[in-house]
Formats: sequence, structure tokens, C-alpha cells
Amino acid sequence: MDTDEITLVHPGFPKPKNVRLWVDGGWLRRESRTGAAGTPRQSGKDHGSPDAARCALAKEGSKRMHDGFVLLRDPAEVAFGEPVLICAAPNRCSSAALDLHPEGHTVVVGTTFQRADGAEIHLIDVRTGIRQLVHTEPPGTRQTFLHTVRFDADGRGVVYALNGHTRYLDLDTGTSRALASYEEGRTANFNPFRVQPSWDRARSRLLVFDTGDRVRVLDDSGEPLLDLDVTLRPSCRAGALSPSGRLLALAFDMHDIEVWDVDSGRRVHRHPFPFPFDRSPAGCGVGSLGFDPTERYLIANGGYAEGPCLMALDTGRLAWAVPDPSRTDRWGTCYGWSFSPDGFQLAAGDRGTVCLRDAATGAKAPVQPFRTGTGRTHRVVFSDSGELLACGGDSGSIVVLRAGGGPRAVQALS
Repeated sequence: MDTDEITLVHPGFPKPKNVRLWVDGGWLRRESRTGAAGTPRQSGKDHGSPDAARCALAKEGSKRMHDGFVLLRDPAEVAFGEPVLICAAPNRCSSAALDLHPEGHTVVVGTTFQRADGAEIHLIDVRTGIRQLVHTEPPGTRQTFLHTVRFDADGRGVVYALNGHTRYLDLDTGTSRALASYEEGRTANFNPFRVQPSWDRARSRLLVFDTGDRVRVLDDSGEPLLDLDVTLRPSCRAGALSPSGRLLALAFDMHDIEVWDVDSGRRVHRHPFPFPFDRSPAGCGVGSLGFDPTERYLIANGGYAEGPCLMALDTGRLAWAVPDPSRTDRWGTCYGWSFSPDGFQLAAGDRGTVCLRDAATGAKAPVQPFRTGTGRTHRVVFSDSGELLACGGDSGSIVVLRAGGGPRAVQALS
């Protein structure tokens, strides 16, 4: 937390509890009160130098967020790239399994208990910081990993991936039902840490991975539109639907990428991943895969969190890739990415930052970068208006940033 002052609120008390922390020379000062009319109480500690006091502020701020405090800011006063909400994922867990409600007012986050002994799904209100437990997975005979959570089209349900099981959680009733299910190494060769369910742009078509090495695209009633058997192919490493839901892309070991027409069931393209360097396939397959908004290009990460890169859908040729600023034998570092709804920008997550790039060229946008404190930022997602950007990563921090201007961002949170 790179700052000299923060004000945090705990929305879970009968009255909100506020604490202000600030650096005063070598001192870390704090002022706390309960409720708007509460009597402020002040304390402080001399840490010997401003840098040491800043470190102490960051440490205390992180601890208080793990205890349920959040940083909230009025969206009307938040500038481009600044946070509207900062909080910590429950259970001191990674925040990589995260999604933002289409309207931007709620974050859903999936967390795993210590030693992967059970899991939970929480909703966090972006306007108030109040979090709500909506689902608990009890401990099982094997470790429990919650890989993915995704809101549906109206935000009243959540698709989540638990180990190899894809399920739908109805937020109105709290009931959960299975959409697809496999046991890694037993009923399918999929790795749930690599292949996970995903929506098209309208969240009307859903990609799932199922028993028998089946890759399915489901319609909004759960019926299969496409059912592929990939048993005889090398291990599937990644998959994605195009924004329209018309195309499906699958990446396999040995660098092959196949593209299928969902409605006709025909394979329309097959290309090797365009690595520019001489590498062994074992460690350098595709890490994540998607389509650009025009559906003329595939976007991917490859190697060891390298990218992103854009390759032409029809030829497989590399259109652009983000270079590493200090090395020539690899691309830049990227753990997660997302296109803005208007298709003009690409948000790419690095170590504790998010960089905005021109979607057509890969060039950096003028304002760089957004600092998030999310560690390796595996998840970045825009609200449907494009005004808000939620970020999550292995530090456990959840950050919602102002990514656009104008009154829509304020209206989304009002």
C-alpha cells in the first residue's frame, strides 16, 4: 500500500468503525471512531524514520483489511485509474477467483480454506464494502480448490468451478446444480488448474469441460450446442468462446490451437502457437486463450506467464506481442488480461500493476500503470459500462478501479 495516509471502514459492526492511519515524520499515527458521531481516539508509535513508518502503515493496513476493514472512496471524487474499493479476500486466500457484476456494483470472490479443506463464495458490495457469504463447500476426501467464479447475464447466479466440477449457484435460492463434472486423471485428462468454464460476451453460451474428455458449449438452458470428444488429442491446456459465442478456440500441448464453429460443429482453423523462440514444448504451452473483440484474432499467454500476444485467426501469424523490457529471449510478463467493452483497450495484469494497451497494436496507453497491490494479477475484468475494472491476484487484495470517465461510473454505484 504505497501511501502516507489511508482511511478504512469496517462495515460489519452495528455502527461502522472508522480508522485513519497516517505517516507523520517517523511516527505512524492512528485515529479511530465508531459511528459518525463517535468520540475519536488517537494513538501513535515512533518507527524512527518516514520509510519505516510507511512500512508499518502498509503492514497495519493489510492486517486490518484481513480483519474486514475496507477502503472506500466516493466515485464522484475518484480520478481515472484510482481505486473505488480496496479490500481483502476472506480466509486469507488468493483473490484470483473473482468476477465483477455486469453493472459493476458487486464483486463475487471464491476462496479456499487453509490446506484446501473446504471453500466459500462471498459477495462484496462495491458501494459499502459489506460482504455476504452465499455458499460454502464442506471439506471432502480430497483437497478442495475453487478455481473460477463468473456471474451470469443478469447477475442473479454464479457459475463456479470446484476442482473438475462446474456448477451453477442460484443467488436467490442458494441452491447449486451441476453443469459438468469430471475427476482429473480418472474420468478425464483435463487439468482444472488450466481449463475452466467461461462465457461468451453476452453470457448466454457457456464453455465447460466434462467426463470422457468432452468439451461442450451450452446454451442458456444448459443444452449442448457443441459436443467435442478430445480424447485422442494431446492434453487440452486452455479454451475460450469468442465474444459472439459463434467460435470456440482450444489450445493443446505441442502448441496446436484449433478453432471450431459452434453452430455447424466444424473445425475452421488449426495453427501452431507462434512462439518466436526455440523452446521445448514441455514448459511453454499456451497458458490462457481468448478472442479479440473483432473475432479476427486470438489472444494468448504463452511460456512462463509471457504475453499477451495477438495472432491472426485465419493464418496463425503473430500480429503483435508485448516485448520484455530487459530481455530478448522472452515476451513481457502477463498473468491475466481483459478487453474493454468497447474493444479499444486491453487491460493486462502484471506483478501488482495493470497496464492498459491499445487492443489493435499492443502499444501502451498514455497513463501507466494502474497500481493494484494484487501481486501476480491473474484476474482483471471490466464492468459492462467499461467504467470500472476489478483486479485480483495471489496477494489476496481485491481492487476496483475507475477505468472510465463521465457520469456512468457514478450512476453504476449510486
